[in-house]
Amino acid sequence: MLGHPWVFDSDVLTGSDTPAEPAVVRVQGLNGALLGYGLYNPASKIRVRMVTRHDQPLTAALFIERTGAAINLRHEVAAGYEAFRVINSEADGLPGLTVDKYGPYLVWQHHAAALTPFLPAISDALQAAYRPIGILARNDSPVRALEGLPREVAVMHGTVPELLSYVEGGLTLLAAPYTGQKTGAFLDQRKNHVLAGTLARGRALDMFSYHGGFALHLARRAEQVIAVDASTAALAHLNRAAAANGLSNLTTVESDAFSYLRAQADAGERFDIVVLDPPAFAKGRDHLPAALAAYKEINLRALKLLGVGGRLCTASCSQHVSEADFQAMLKEAASDARRVLRLVARRGQAPCHPELLNMPETRYLTFIAVEVIDVF
Repeated sequence: MLGHPWVFDSDVLTGSDTPAEPAVVRVQGLNGALLGYGLYNPASKIRVRMVTRHDQPLTAALFIERTGAAINLRHEVAAGYEAFRVINSEADGLPGLTVDKYGPYLVWQHHAAALTPFLPAISDALQAAYRPIGILARNDSPVRALEGLPREVAVMHGTVPELLSYVEGGLTLLAAPYTGQKTGAFLDQRKNHVLAGTLARGRALDMFSYHGGFALHLARRAEQVIAVDASTAALAHLNRAAAANGLSNLTTVESDAFSYLRAQADAGERFDIVVLDPPAFAKGRDHLPAALAAYKEINLRALKLLGVGGRLCTASCSQHVSEADFQAMLKEAASDARRVLRLVARRGQAPCHPELLNMPETRYLTFIAVEVIDVF
């Protein structure tokens, strides 16, 4: 009864009354006992996304109540931030929906077909709470195709500009809601951005820098920051944000991260702090060995750039890579790099991205900060 909230196609026995289209369904066990109500899609491998375990048919009122509860939680865990996640799908009891707030704008991603009839009620609740200037539906995720939904990006309310600015830890950052990663920025790392900034000094290197969530915070304390990314557009946004913050000690480099780290290590370069925030290397469980090898490669190269007192902030957003696996990988990389590491911090995603204890997929981000205390 309190298991995982997804029911996969292989676990479903259908009957003559099973809907042929996405719909709300009553879910029961083999013995006929009620298991709850959920969102059903015959076209998806996730056949049912459970919404409630009670004998409580799904109504707009329930989803409005869930939206209000999500908003109230953010009043507590995101106080003082202009940008944060308002709705985090299953973790807020609203399966298949994520909503991020960037100042006076909302950007949502919807990927559960059976939730569609309830979206107007959810939107009304969000508008009543935040009075946004604009709401953008960033519905271009590949997951949409798996649900039989069209991939599209559309303004649902008001107007939404191509670039959104917001303040995080006293710095102005930029998000690209129409074309950027996720809904335009990595709000799950917001607290880790700030932490890395407090650890910065001397010469800093930010790999996979994207729009500079880490690089900009590093630049407030470090003497020099090099931000590396393979995307021309992302680096253009980073340079624009650096100028907006009056940061002249930040240089951007367009390069493949693996090649750049290898070249720097081979050249005997040294940095005082390195940040690694790569994209997810493991898209599925079968990719785990290759992903751990890739994580080890970049962490090994980064550690070779650090001497005694050097700091490494390293992250994984691969949900199939557990914190234990990631930490074991880091220990192996440190051994091969002949570095002794002291743990400074071990974290996950920001609290506006809450987790369900019965759904491991909702804990996907691992962030570890370490300091080199010996080289042997």
